[in-house]
Amino acid sequence: MSIVTAPLPWQQDQWRGLMELLASGRLPHALMLAGPSETGKSAFAEILAQRLLCEVPDELGYPCGQCKNCQLFRSGSHPDYYRLNPDEQGKAIRIDHVRELGAFANKTASLGGWRTVVVNPAEAMNTSAANAFLKTLEEPGSDTLIILVCHRPSAVLPTIRSRCRSLTFPLPDREALRAWLSARESGRTPDPDIVALAGGKPLRALRFLESDLLDQYRHFEGILEQLANRQSTPLEAARQMQSLPEGDAIDWFQQRLYAIIRERQTLQALETRRFFRLLDRLNRARSLLQSTANPNRQLLWEEVLLDWMSVVNLRPGTAPRRR
Repeated sequence: MSIVTAPLPWQQDQWRGLMELLASGRLPHALMLAGPSETGKSAFAEILAQRLLCEVPDELGYPCGQCKNCQLFRSGSHPDYYRLNPDEQGKAIRIDHVRELGAFANKTASLGGWRTVVVNPAEAMNTSAANAFLKTLEEPGSDTLIILVCHRPSAVLPTIRSRCRSLTFPLPDREALRAWLSARESGRTPDPDIVALAGGKPLRALRFLESDLLDQYRHFEGILEQLANRQSTPLEAARQMQSLPEGDAIDWFQQRLYAIIRERQTLQALETRRFFRLLDRLNRARSLLQSTANPNRQLLWEEVLLDWMSVVNLRPGTAPRRR
């Protein structure tokens, strides 16, 4: 459970807008927080849920963190807060979980105030769970706010999206991100490459600084270098790829692909087809890896690497390098 009681610096506009709606009694019953992953949407959702339950929010609307309701929220035992997540990361939200949420939504608030729900991530609901969720979304009861955290809105049923007010969370400005990282690192200026490697995603940049993700990225580079120098095959490289964090590896592929496109400026027809085929392949791979389909990861990575080799036309010593 998050112990943060204020949104991140680049989320202030979204926060102020919601506080204005709350003050005027126009807060909708359902919000969809949409935008790239690892931008802080999950923490924002929890702060907002805690704010509605807090007894004495401050002048900016932030939860106090000290009252009885805040303490119950932090301990995960507030009776008027419900969190709907998959049992495991990357798994689906099942229909039985949604039914439990329905039972919660039909009750009156135990402590006489708001009831708050966070669904995270919304796209993890399978079809049956999403259809069951619609009923709760249509009839949530008074003084109830349902917050859906969504990294891929297109993966959520249109009937769900249409019943939510969407609030967009874009990537922060790079300078704002560097300043935030510097403050987190006790004033030390982070390596500019970290922000670029993270694709501008703040929480991924933080993982680069606080975990072994940079070593993982270097391993990724090494895999492609071995392919370029004919020291490995797509079969062998696919085995090694499975040791990397899947979502990060796909993002690194895409970042390299976009860099090549920018460098080449103009593409021949055959090159264009190959680039778009690989982009489609990477997007499908991401969807499969985030689904409950349990794909053949070895085959998936082999296909990606074969397409990658055709795109960059690998020859000894020609692997595209990060700038």
